[in-house]
Amino acid sequence: MRHIVLLGTVLLAACSQEAPKEAAKAAPPATLVPGTYEVTATVKSLVSADKTPLPTFAKVGDVITTRGCVGADGLPAAELLAAKGDTCQVQNPYIRSGRMNLTLDCNRKGQGQVMTMVDGKYDAEGFTGTVNASSSFPGPGDYKLVQEVTARKVADQCTAEPAAGGAPKA
Repeated sequence: MRHIVLLGTVLLAACSQEAPKEAAKAAPPATLVPGTYEVTATVKSLVSADKTPLPTFAKVGDVITTRGCVGADGLPAAELLAAKGDTCQVQNPYIRSGRMNLTLDCNRKGQGQVMTMVDGKYDAEGFTGTVNASSSFPGPGDYKLVQEVTARKVADQCTAEPAAGGAPKA
């Protein structure tokens, strides 16, 4: 009888234990992994900041796909996240421990400046985040743009031509 009670106690204890937890996710790499990435950007919001007509062909819901490189330094090419045709410099990059935050200081020929802020997360496969861009043109046409971006690494080497830009001119 004692064996039956002992066996019942062991079985009850085994049933009451929690299921094994999922294997811990691998820690993100120290920085973005170099290579070619494909970036998909979805326009979530586009509004006129100065109440003038928007100088753009972009619309809410548009999906823009581009390819470009992340260099050996772990920084994405500015063209991956900027509007097509803009000339940009990456500033204040923070890409560590799975977090990514950077600013693009862009010049749009003949129009003025566009500041773009990127905030997101990354792992060994790619990155996701939000892109907030706003223009400051000397004339009319200032806008604010919000995009959700998803990027996935498609090649270990930088095989893509320089990216054409992450969005149509807005």
